[in-house]
Formats: sequence, structure tokens, C-alpha cells
Amino acid sequence: MTFSYVFKLSIPIFMGYFPLGVAFGVLAKSMGVSAFIAMALSMLGYGGAAQFMMLSLFSVGTSYVEVFIVSYLVNLRHTFYGISLLKEYSGIKFRLLNIALLTDETFAIFKNLGLKEASDRSFVFTWLNLLSWSYWAAGTLLGAILGDFIKADTKGLEFSLTSLFIVVVIEMFKNDKNYRVLFAAVFFGVLGVSLFPAKFVLVGSMALCFVFLLLFKDKI
Repeated sequence: MTFSYVFKLSIPIFMGYFPLGVAFGVLAKSMGVSAFIAMALSMLGYGGAAQFMMLSLFSVGTSYVEVFIVSYLVNLRHTFYGISLLKEYSGIKFRLLNIALLTDETFAIFKNLGLKEASDRSFVFTWLNLLSWSYWAAGTLLGAILGDFIKADTKGLEFSLTSLFIVVVIEMFKNDKNYRVLFAAVFFGVLGVSLFPAKFVLVGSMALCFVFLLLFKDKI
């Protein structure tokens, strides 16, 4: 396993994380948030969509407790990611770091790689997580510093991470064509949109999927 191999894996993530990190930095700057605070959110919080939501909540005077609760619910999907990665994370080094830096896109790539050796998983997981984190942080720094000078229409940019994740999932499905899992994911996604208010769709759909997996984990 080489660094160049991991770097090539990270290029699609860079194309999503860096520009969106710039957008976050620009937005934070426009709302009066200092470059230091913006960087702290990206380096310590590292929450993607949750960070944009935090800025919106803070701008209307939302309490820290409410922001914490909403942020936790938005990122609740990582609990399910963690459960499904127990086997892949077994025996690897820097486990806590890799747990903290796990994102939607790195999760999908890890599941897609299917590495057998713990040493290979340690190398790839750690470097891919660190590279992805650095792309997001670097984008935020650039946006926060140059926010006053960057004049660009960023409408629709927030969809870049969603589109990136869709592409990664398609590649994962091509390697492991499990139609039952695909059907279940689509079904519960549609069911969640039908049953839950917009702000609870993600949490509700993930909860339905979690119950389904508990009940039928041996059959899929």
C-alpha cells in the first residue's frame, strides 16, 4: 500500500470537500465569524452540512444546548456507519482518530475497498481520513481569509457532497450487487419522506433502516 494509491482515492473527495469548505469559509466571513472560529468549527467539528446549519442557528440566537441537540440528530447517521464498520475497524491503528474523522464519503469508500489485512486498512483509512479532513480545513481557511474578495454564485454548491456520495454508492453497488439492500434503502428513504417532516427525514429514515437491519441482518 502506498501514499500515492490513497491520494488517488482522495481526489474525488477533494473535488467535493475543498470547494464546499471554501463556501463555508466565505459564508462564515459574511456572517461576521472570524477565520479562527471558522477553522475551529471545521477542524474540531468537521461536520459538513451540520456546520452550515450551526451558522444559521447561531445567527438567530439559538442556545448552545439546542445547537448541540440538532447537530447530534443531523449527524446521528454516523452511529449506524460505526456499527457497520466494526469489522473493518477491527485491529487497525489510530482507531479513535479514524472514528472521529469518518465521513459519509470515506465510509462508502472503506466499504467498497474490502481490504483484508489490518495493516492495509490502518494505512488507507488513516491517510484517507486525514487527507479528507485537510481538504475541508484548507478550503475553510481559504474561504475565511479571502471571503471579502471572492465574489461567486455558489447557488447549488451544497449539493456537491450529495452528488459525490451518490457516485461512490453506485461504485460500491457495482462491486457488490445486493439488490435487497438497494431496495430496502430506496424503500425506507421514500417512506421517510412520506412519513416525517422535512427536518426529521434523515433521522427517521435511518431509524427505520436500523430496525430493519436488526430484524433481518441474517437474511441480507
